Amino acid sequence: MYLRCLLVPTAPGVDPTRRLDAALRLGRRLRAHIGVCFMAPGPADILAGMASLVPIDCQTLERIEQGARGSAAEGKAALQAWCVREGVPLTARPERLDATFATWTERTGEVEPLLTLAGRVNDLVVVDRPDPKVPFTGRALDTALFSVGRPTLMIGDTVPCDLLEHVVIAWNGSLEATRLIGQSVDLLHEATRVTVVHARTERFDAALAADLCGYLQWHGVVADAVTLPIKDGIPVGAAILAEAERRGASMLALGAYTHSRVREFLLGGVTRHVVEHARMPVLMAH
Repeated sequence: MYLRCLLVPTAPGVDPTRRLDAALRLGRRLRAHIGVCFMAPGPADILAGMASLVPIDCQTLERIEQGARGSAAEGKAALQAWCVREGVPLTARPERLDATFATWTERTGEVEPLLTLAGRVNDLVVVDRPDPKVPFTGRALDTALFSVGRPTLMIGDTVPCDLLEHVVIAWNGSLEATRLIGQSVDLLHEATRVTVVHARTERFDAALAADLCGYLQWHGVVADAVTLPIKDGIPVGAAILAEAERRGASMLALGAYTHSRVREFLLGGVTRHVVEHARMPVLMAH
């Protein structure tokens, strides 16, 4: 599967700069374009939440519409400035489809249905690590993982100069990890170095890193196999992150939420730990 369309969703008050930087560094390696989709609640969505608080009249409606137009204009102006700074064409009609350029679209409504539809006509969704102070970030990650059906790249605190310098795959043989590999072979093929880490647990004791390395070799991806013993009392997610950091990973790839989300929330889990603590970019699929 070629990754040629990278989606960067954004919203009023959300700074997409780190995600744009990550998308650009990937886009130049993959010859992909960057689609920026601005998602803002419409007047009806805002009014639904205000109906019991303030009286609704024509002036209120006009202020809401002006605010929405102003937010979209600010977002587009920020993207234009970023494109000029990075030397990226911002166009709806590119001269070549195998070049890296950016596009801008605006959508009105709730985040979940808008991102679901937009994500399904792209190859990869680039989101921020959830920040409780910015509700859009958590909604975007959940929607990208559970509704879109495409790989999701979560950007943490730092964006490496080359995201594909060293990709570490957390392999456990699960259905989620299998889907991620199947959807990301093209990306892995472009990586300078790939390491497959199998965290040996009772649940996934039979999954071998060497087996995945053998599969990847058929696709032209040479990977090293590592078995990671898990010490008592050490969360699997913490062990995987520590191993990836120790090996200088520029990106971690893992299947998301092997258990049900309720169980993940109550008991912790690999995905939850990685989402909350990863500083490096994390590639995920459910």
